[in-house]
Amino acid sequence: MASFSKLLEQRTVPKDKEKDKDDQVYLDSYADLGIHEEMLKDTMRVAAYKAAIDHYASEWQDAMVVDVGAGTGLLSVLCARSARRVVAIEASRLAHFLRQVVDTNVPGTVAVHECLAEELELDDGEKADVIISEWMGYCLLFENMLPSVLSVRDRYLKEGGQMLPSKCRLLMAPLQDSWREEKINFWRSVSGIDMSSLMPLARATFCSAPQHRIVDPKALLGDAFEVLCMDMHTVQSADLERFEADLRVTLPPGSRLDGIVTWFECEFGDAGWQLSTSPSKPATHWKQTVFYFRQAVEGGGGILLTGKTVVERHDEFSRGYRVTFDLKIPGRTSRMEAFELR
Repeated sequence: MASFSKLLEQRTVPKDKEKDKDDQVYLDSYADLGIHEEMLKDTMRVAAYKAAIDHYASEWQDAMVVDVGAGTGLLSVLCARSARRVVAIEASRLAHFLRQVVDTNVPGTVAVHECLAEELELDDGEKADVIISEWMGYCLLFENMLPSVLSVRDRYLKEGGQMLPSKCRLLMAPLQDSWREEKINFWRSVSGIDMSSLMPLARATFCSAPQHRIVDPKALLGDAFEVLCMDMHTVQSADLERFEADLRVTLPPGSRLDGIVTWFECEFGDAGWQLSTSPSKPATHWKQTVFYFRQAVEGGGGILLTGKTVVERHDEFSRGYRVTFDLKIPGRTSRMEAFELR
């Protein structure tokens, strides 16, 4: 999974060309072996998928499995050890090496299709028993790969077929920690030089874009709330355009709300294994995504903060999202905190 904030620049081009450029940047980033090394070293990620594949192995002897976004081929090879046939889709330049990996490990079982998922063409009447994909990005949906997976599902998954993962949830929780203020206060004095004039810029920098970092579970101010829950067999791309959830946070006396932290959870049918990027679980390469507010909300003697969080597709960057928090604070002016996930 890649971060594109340093790879993209502002563009004023037609949206179809803009999307093509976004897609090319995305695919080029996944031709970088370093990204795949990071993902393969994520033991929780690998263990979740391996446990699911092992669980269903005895049911897959006659199955045809489609691996969407096969990358270096780990999931394709694991599936091919049990399945009759595997179709591996990989649109990046890595597809050439993917063929070598599968031919070395499971010769004759995996067919590599070097194409976008939307361009996949199977033989007439051929249907998939299983579609497997590791499509999740920061904050679950960043990179917007899921619609590509759904395009394969809608065209080729047979009735009663299996999606892995089968269910995904996006969760949020209130956060109190000192990270933001430490980053801003660094500029107060650097090597004895007063650089406090840069502090407003630092605040704007760290509070306009989400931060991807490991959060101490002790920093959570309250229980998590669900923002999105998807059944992968029925969710539609249109469901991802915009969704919202009520925000209701009780701030204990003397507390301070610095922002909102997000993570996701994925289930794999009845395999009995859950992949979670929660702060209370072992760390993954996804970490957590934190939205730090421009100004902390002081809890005073204890208050109930309400409002709404809205997540919607970015109107300029086709693989990004905009996230806003409409905060209603008792006795104070309402506030809107807006972020770009791009």
